[in-house]
Amino acid sequence: MTPSRSVLYVLDGTAACFRAWFSVPPTMAPDGTEVGALSGLASWIARVLRRFHPTYIAIVFDAGTWTFRNEIWPDYKANRGEPPEELVPQLALAPDLVREMGCPAFSLDGHEADDLIATLARRAVQAGLDARLLTPDKDVMQLIDDHVRVVDPKDLEERGPDYVQDKFGVTPAQLGDFLALAGDPTDNIPGIRGIGAKTAQALITALGSLDALLEDPDRAAEVDVRGARTLPDRIREGLDDVRISQRLVKLDEEAPLEPPVSRLGDLRWRPPAAAAEAVLFARLGLRMPPLG
Repeated sequence: MTPSRSVLYVLDGTAACFRAWFSVPPTMAPDGTEVGALSGLASWIARVLRRFHPTYIAIVFDAGTWTFRNEIWPDYKANRGEPPEELVPQLALAPDLVREMGCPAFSLDGHEADDLIATLARRAVQAGLDARLLTPDKDVMQLIDDHVRVVDPKDLEERGPDYVQDKFGVTPAQLGDFLALAGDPTDNIPGIRGIGAKTAQALITALGSLDALLEDPDRAAEVDVRGARTLPDRIREGLDDVRISQRLVKLDEEAPLEPPVSRLGDLRWRPPAAAAEAVLFARLGLRMPPLG
């Protein structure tokens, strides 16, 4: 990271709402509706603001459970249940709540928060900024490079290339290939049957990329892993699934942001001038936490 460059902080608001839902004690609005996830979201964003004092910030949200990846693979994330009933209306209110905190908020039908994170990170780097991405999603770690870091949303510590190498045994640039080959049961991504994380790491490291492996599956037999001689046949049998998996793990770095961002100033944090402006906070019976 270049010390002299300004930084855009991109926060995964949907993940923060789910995390708060399971960790914050039940909190009721004056009308009796549950607002604990919103309270936890606001507290977390305030903590980030106090820690980093950002000039530029964006909070991103999933727009729903269906995305373009379900057109590619109908079973994508089909193993996940619906959000808790009491959380659904809070997710709908979350973008307006964070806007009252002076933070731009984004969501886009058919896309996941990860795609908006990727798009904003790319735009930040193109504009001469660094990007720090606050999300627990490992898929986003494939974006890490000289100007992009992931920040753990709990301890607010940066994760760079060394972290990815230590955790997965591959570089950030290879992480998408690793996830596509090994599969990801969390997101119901198939990968290739019989190839787990250890074998996938060895193959990607030895051959450099998934494309190189798929161009010549016979090379897999030369890699020093258990059952190497059976790998070429496994790869040929699973070729369709792994190609689908590649498309599923690839983040869309050109998502049409909603609302549109035409200039860097659209991502500037604008501290609210007065507590009286926090209309939604007041209606929900919440106090805006200290922001700076």
